[in-house]
Amino acid sequence: MFQRLRKVSLPWLSAYILFYSYHYARVLGVVCFRIDRRRTEKTMVVRKQHQLKWFSLSLRLICSTAVCCFCAPHVAEIEDPYDYFMQCLRLMSSFLCSICIVVVQMGYEPELLRMTNNFMRLFRRVRRLWCQKRFGFGGKREFFLLLMKSVCLVYELYCELRQLEDSPHLLAAATMICEIFLEIGSLMFLHIGFLGYLTVAALYSEVNSFVRAELRRQLRSLERPGGGPVTRRHLRIVECRLDECISIYDEIERVGHSFHRLLELPLLIILIGKIFATTVLSYEVIIRAELYPHKAGMWGLVVKSFADVILLTLAVHEAVSSSRLVRRLSLENCPLSDHKEWHIKWEMFLSRLNFFEFRVRPLGLFEVSNEMILLFLSSMITYFTYVVQYGIQSNQL
Repeated sequence: MFQRLRKVSLPWLSAYILFYSYHYARVLGVVCFRIDRRRTEKTMVVRKQHQLKWFSLSLRLICSTAVCCFCAPHVAEIEDPYDYFMQCLRLMSSFLCSICIVVVQMGYEPELLRMTNNFMRLFRRVRRLWCQKRFGFGGKREFFLLLMKSVCLVYELYCELRQLEDSPHLLAAATMICEIFLEIGSLMFLHIGFLGYLTVAALYSEVNSFVRAELRRQLRSLERPGGGPVTRRHLRIVECRLDECISIYDEIERVGHSFHRLLELPLLIILIGKIFATTVLSYEVIIRAELYPHKAGMWGLVVKSFADVILLTLAVHEAVSSSRLVRRLSLENCPLSDHKEWHIKWEMFLSRLNFFEFRVRPLGLFEVSNEMILLFLSSMITYFTYVVQYGIQSNQL
């Protein structure tokens, strides 16, 4: 059994996780395109799917109308000001996230399709660099992050569907299904942002592996044992590989920044709402624990909310650190030829590495890095401490 597990390819498993995540997003009406195979080139391409797009928009509009008609009157009858404020805030955040999804699907669909096709074309270009065929997505780090994200998605769906057990009649169950559809769909932007940054990290990682292994081996082959001259044919082969690496690095940086600019604002809005919901949920579980019979499940939601923010930060950190990794390969120590054109090409490659650094700065306010994980964890621990102290002083704990 263990020998069979060793033969399992982690990139293949990551590709399967992406495949099921793609169909999960289609069911929720967030992804409204299909992936087809071209008959001539036998490559994968993303195409529009107008029927699914208008069906998902109509379904989202129907669900929003049903929630407004049936949930809003019940929220208006709540007498407790705190509960009334929390329920209003929850409905407003769900509607705001749904509006973000509609705006992206209606106004930025061509950019989204073009960006997705650029990602797929980049993977094909990177795979053509290697002599042997490579399949799957990423490596060990990408598989671990995707596995953790899939666990979060499954647990999120389980907790949402579990609410249907408390519905007293069919109309309440239908309204709750509409509300679940809106809430889960609104969080899909967070997961799409995670996958986008992880894709940038996987592309950088594969190109860095090629530069570290194949390109460095070809550069060292320029050094002759007896100091003899290098043929122009050999220089031309290495020069073509060098030009292709420069072009791929440039395109990865361009596509990554286009993805960041496209989803920067909606992702930041949903992330702020997610952090705020996490703080409110943790307060409810600590102070008003008697209202929740399934305490373990509620604490699981708190941990899952933490994991969503941390996984997104880790995906961004992987993309940023992978873009900087090529500078540490010490390529400037590789042997060079005596040809002046080769020296110019090599200087151009080393100097342009400084321009391919991928950075994520939401609205230019701050730079996302792994240090934010420590800041986020320390802030939440401090918040938990204040909440517990408040509960002890007010005799609620």
